[in-house]
Formats: sequence, structure tokens, C-alpha cells
Amino acid sequence: MDSQTHTGATAPQKLYTAAAVQELDRLLISQQQIPGLTLMKRAGRAAFDRLRAHWPEVNRIQVFCGGGNNGGDGYVIAGLAAQRKLPVVVYTAVSPEKLTGDALEAYRFAEREGATMVSDLAELSTADGNAVQVDALLGTGFSGELRAPVDTAVAHINASAAPVLAVDIPSGLNADSGAAGEAVQADLTVTFIGRKTGLYLGRGPALTGEVIFDDLSASDTVYHKVPAHLHRFDGGSLEQLPVRAADSYKNQFGHVMVVGGDHGYGGAALMASEAAARAGAGLVSLASRPEHVAAALTRCPEVMARPVVSGQELEPLLELPSVIAVGPGLGQSPWSEQLLARAGRAEAALVLDADALNILARGRVLAGVQRDDWVLTPHIGEAARLLDTSKAEVVTDPVAAARAIQQKFSGVVILKGAGTLIAHADGVDLINSGNPGMASGGMGDLLTGVIAALIAQGMTLPAAARLAVWLHGEAGNRAAAEGGQRGLLATDLLSHIRRLVD
Repeated sequence: MDSQTHTGATAPQKLYTAAAVQELDRLLISQQQIPGLTLMKRAGRAAFDRLRAHWPEVNRIQVFCGGGNNGGDGYVIAGLAAQRKLPVVVYTAVSPEKLTGDALEAYRFAEREGATMVSDLAELSTADGNAVQVDALLGTGFSGELRAPVDTAVAHINASAAPVLAVDIPSGLNADSGAAGEAVQADLTVTFIGRKTGLYLGRGPALTGEVIFDDLSASDTVYHKVPAHLHRFDGGSLEQLPVRAADSYKNQFGHVMVVGGDHGYGGAALMASEAAARAGAGLVSLASRPEHVAAALTRCPEVMARPVVSGQELEPLLELPSVIAVGPGLGQSPWSEQLLARAGRAEAALVLDADALNILARGRVLAGVQRDDWVLTPHIGEAARLLDTSKAEVVTDPVAAARAIQQKFSGVVILKGAGTLIAHADGVDLINSGNPGMASGGMGDLLTGVIAALIAQGMTLPAAARLAVWLHGEAGNRAAAEGGQRGLLATDLLSHIRRLVD
């Protein structure tokens, strides 16, 4: 969840790298003439006010402070708590003698107000009941692995039953990539000046809890001078399908063909087909192994199922659809390669998923092909194969990986994850939608069908990709609200997809 202040409700949110946020901070000081200590006091007050609003019954606070500006924010919070006679204990991970500048001034403020300072974690009492822990150990400059004594402090925070407020970013989380080893598990993160990309990527959504953004009264002119790393869309900032006219007919809304379903994998292709139909495609057909046709007609007779035993049999069918989705249940057999090769030469727009991407990565089919009218939908492992690199490399910088795949193959690339990236010729977008219950078989097949259906109905490829990812995740949220996350099935989303596209 993400809340905000001073931002339009329908505009996509701008996300920044750590370096860009540092530049925003510098411009606030140099051009808006806001002293660094004033910014620190504003940040500390904003975080403290959110803490009191979020946990109104709090009666004790423990603050864990590092040595930089993030630690300075923590000292401000501690001082404000002490002013209000809230018992507050500060763990100083860095000796006060080593503090300088604004962080030192903030430390002196907390000390004057009567906050208790300790340098040994053993001196902290157990934080439970109505206590709140404040993580102000590490800021946006962190990368790599935690070092002593911060690693021990992070373990101490996570072992406690008390809730956690993270100041700017949970300690241990990379502000750019969302990568993390050991890191603070926060319930609330209050972030300042610019939203950090890593809060919404990789492990970010699992570590931040609710994210609150405060721009600390920065002017719009400052933001115009620093480019965003990417844009984050939600349901209110997405292009929507138009309302259908009263005299509409099916051919106006495109024809999606799903190609897939090798031996033993017919369900994936059928789910993609049904998702395309539920997302509003005018016509949907399925080209699959002969043994899957009867099941397809039984499950969803609206889908025109056709048996194909070779790429040659598929060829004449490819003149009909406006969008072809290849990959659900496709497999990696010679039959699979033949179908992908034929579909890849068709004039219709393409959506490639699953084994279509794995075959593409091998380079035997569609080698060197670039198309402006296709959408590739890899997860982390498939992305690594497309780039001939490791999954660790993709996780280290998923934005760069998404851009690299798009530059290699052109078109639109959807790099799936807890934060899904959409790379296209004009940049990279981010969608956070869905829930952990969607980590089950068939979910990607549904997404493929929805993307194809939206393209068939006339949306541009980037807009269709953004809306499809959000619809897919929101359908998962609604299905989970009905019956819980655990045991959620892909087909549970179909009725919600249908309602959402209206």
C-alpha cells in the first residue's frame, strides 16, 4: 500500500534512484534555501506524526540510529517523543563522538530533551505491548551486506514482537533494486523527498509494509530538474478501455488466437484462451494438440478450438487473428518450435510467454528478430535466459534487465515480479498489484490472455501491458478477499477479470 501527500491522485508516481534523491536533496538546500537541518527536522516530525497516528496507543519507543542523516532523522524522532513525555530509548549504532554536521545537532537535540541513550543492545528492554521500534540505522546509500553492529541491531529488531516504523527505507534494502539479504521487516515506512525505486521492486514490497510519502514541502520546480528513474502506475492512472457503443459487434473487438498446449499441458492454453474471452476479445480461438480439443469445448465452448499436429497445419489459421498469444503450455518439443516459428512470421501482433520465451532464448527460432508489435512476458528465470545471464544478475538490477531485453528484442517487455516492470521504447513503468496467493500455477497464462485481449480491442501495447498487469493483480486481490490467499487458483480470477474490464 502506498499513501502520499502533495501529489495528484491520477498521475503516475515518479520513482527515483538513490543518486537522484540525493540530487533532489541538494537542490532543496541550494535553490529552495532550506537548510539541511531543517529538512532533517521536517523528516523526523513527519515520521513521528505518522507513528502516533498509526499506533495511537503507543507508550514506549525504541529508536535505532546509525551515523548518517538517516540516524539524524531518528534522533529527531527520539527528541520529539521525549518532549511529549513518551519513554524513549535510543540505541546508538555509531558512537556520538563520530557524528558530524546535522546528525550531531539532531543527537544533541534528543539528548537535551531527555532521551535515554544506550550503546549496547543488551540494555534494551523487550519491546512488546504498545511499544514501537523505529529503524533509522541505514539510509538510501546502503548496498551489499550488513556489517557489525548494524547486522545485530537488525536481527534484534526483527526478533521483537513490537511493530516497526522504518525511516525513509528499511535498513538492509537496496534503494535502487529492491535487493536485500538480512533487512528490517517494517510495518510502516515513511519515505521523503522522492520515492525510492527499491521500495516497490524485488523484496521491497515484502519489507516496507505500508509506504507513506512526504515531499517535505519541496517545490515542483525541483522535481522538474531531476528525471525519474521510472513511473509507477495504479488503477487510477491507467488508460482504460472505452465504453462500448450500443450497436457494437464482435469483429470490432479483435480476434485472439492462443497457440500452445503440448502433451500434458492443455490446461495452460485453455486458461489463457478463457482469460482472453473474459477480458473482452470479440473472438477467441485455440490452436492446440488434438487431444485437448474436446476438453476445451467442454470447458469453454465459446473458444474455437482447433487441432494442430504441425506448424504446417497452423499456417492457414494464422490469417484470422489480430493478436496471437504463444507460449501457455507450449513445451519445448519440435512441435513447439514449429508452432512458434510459424506464429512469429504472422502479421498479427504477438504475445510471447513461458516456453515461447525459453525457445526464443535458445536462438534456434526467430533468431535476431526484433518486432515493435510483440509483448514478451518473462519472469526472473526467463529473463536471465533471454539475456544469457544469471538470475542473480537480473535481481541485482531488474530495471536494467528489463531495458536490456527490450533493446534486444524491441516491442514491450513485462518483467514479472512483486513489482512488475514494463519496458517499452519510451521508458520503464512499474505496477504493484496482486498478492502472495497468486504464486500458483496458471496465473501467468491468465495474464497472457488478458494482454492479448486488450491489444485486440485497440489499446497500444504499452497501455495494454500496464492495464493487463493491474487487472490481473486486482482480480487476484478480489478473489483472495472472497476465500483467502492460500489455495487461490488461477481460474478463481476469471469472473473478477470480467467485472474489472467493465
